[in-house]
Amino acid sequence: MKSHDEQRQQILAAAAELFAVNGYGGTSMRMVAQKAGVTTRMVKRLVGDRAQLFADVMAAKVTASEAADRVAAAADAPNVEPPLVVLLEAAAEIFAEPERSWSSLELEALIVAQHDDVVRSVESARLQERWANMKTVTEHTRQAGGIDPDVDGDAFVHFALALSVGLAVVDPLLNKRPSQANWNALMASVGAAIGPVDLLTAAQPGARKPWRLRIDVVDRPGGLPKLVRALSTLHAYVVRSTVLAVKDGSRTIDLALTLPERISPEALLAAAMSAGSNGYVTKGSPDDDLDVPTRVLDGAIELVTNPGSGPLAAARLVEADSFEVTDAAEGVDDGPDVLRLQWSASQHVTLHRHWAPFARAEMTRASSLLRLADSLASLEGDAETRGWVEPIKGRETVWIRLARPDDADAVVAMHERCSERTRYLRYLQSVSEWRGLNLRWLSGGHRGATLVAMSEAGVIVGLGHVFPDESSGTRAAEIAVIIQDDYQHRGLGTRLTRHLLELSEHLGIQEVVGTVLAENAGMLRVLELSGLNWTRTSEEGVLAMRASLPVAASAAQDPGRSSPRT
Repeated sequence: MKSHDEQRQQILAAAAELFAVNGYGGTSMRMVAQKAGVTTRMVKRLVGDRAQLFADVMAAKVTASEAADRVAAAADAPNVEPPLVVLLEAAAEIFAEPERSWSSLELEALIVAQHDDVVRSVESARLQERWANMKTVTEHTRQAGGIDPDVDGDAFVHFALALSVGLAVVDPLLNKRPSQANWNALMASVGAAIGPVDLLTAAQPGARKPWRLRIDVVDRPGGLPKLVRALSTLHAYVVRSTVLAVKDGSRTIDLALTLPERISPEALLAAAMSAGSNGYVTKGSPDDDLDVPTRVLDGAIELVTNPGSGPLAAARLVEADSFEVTDAAEGVDDGPDVLRLQWSASQHVTLHRHWAPFARAEMTRASSLLRLADSLASLEGDAETRGWVEPIKGRETVWIRLARPDDADAVVAMHERCSERTRYLRYLQSVSEWRGLNLRWLSGGHRGATLVAMSEAGVIVGLGHVFPDESSGTRAAEIAVIIQDDYQHRGLGTRLTRHLLELSEHLGIQEVVGTVLAENAGMLRVLELSGLNWTRTSEEGVLAMRASLPVAASAAQDPGRSSPRT
């Protein structure tokens, strides 16, 4: 036979389960007795009336809160993790699952306590315990330099408790709620707002982990300090900071930093997003404290003895996850996580990175390192020709070479110098805003090849593309050319097209195609001078041109009219 104490525990367990399912109002003493396997009289004898039973269930803490338990643990051991991190991550956990902090049973207890003195006594004690723990963590945060002395601790705790209860009450009834990321950013903003004006947090003992952060901050004085201030609330040490891009009123910042081991990437991103936008976080490495010049020099030293390691050096420089060397007509084009660089007429280097998009500065750096490898190989007599110096009408010469990522602005400037009609003849539509185009696509970063023509003054005055044509069943490519107005009718288009055809053959292209407006007499003349046998079909004033490449298209080159330049 069970003792009275065992029977009482059995009754409390049954009551806890029934209250959780049916609530206080939907649970009768008879239901509890039936589930516990005792009589109603025994329930009343061992526990009391329903209000006392409810109070005893709540006093037994059968409804636990993970967030509250975490705050309690932080109050007892303040040096385990940064106290402000405890507050921010507890807020994130409460938002994600409010019922795990305040269950429906405990919310009902708060309501019952409004008119039942027994339950009020129990709930007041439970709230006071939460209050005390939160107040302790708040003061730990203040002592560590994370909360301004003028912020009243009781007011902050009152706000935090009311916020958590309110979330648990309204969340089941809402049809729309913000994302977890937006909530985390809001809480991080609150955390930064209550910090001292001169935020200088105490050093956090214990192990630290390296992290990488890439984020956009406003391009104004104070934009970067605001970010660093937000990160300091997590007791972050910044070991390296690099500006990767400046555009559209923002700066893209790459940070290498260390954080206390317990801090999650979600907390890091939330703090960063309170001071910026477009944030990305990944694990760091012990080498993160090396600055860009050091990494460049290390790569250059390796290239001196092994120019063929250029792709690996470029991948290391921009911290790509992987790289591959592909035929110029194979593989994938540029994308946010893909960086494609023209290494030679026949080979491209494709870099991949999963955690953050490649920035324009990284494209330029990697391309420059590949060119360095190419120059070193040239000294050893291994490099392929990378360009041609060509005479054109007007007693001038131009340099035709492979495009580079850092040509993007010059390509845009050339388009802006071109007349609206020139752009229309090239793109078959009226386009006036060139900065909206994919600049990497215009200056490389795709399968095939891109050539630019530079004047004696070093200005880009012509652009030509060879694009593999996937719509054709054979190895076909589309060629396209645009020449700046004042360099038209001087033979540049003919020479640029000739080199595009040579590259096409080098890439294993068997057939070239072109789309030309019937009114574009200049481009039609250029194609006729190529020596190929073009077929054409016409539809609404647009000619689809197609020609097979001979076995050796380069034989048409007049070696006396151009000289190689590396």
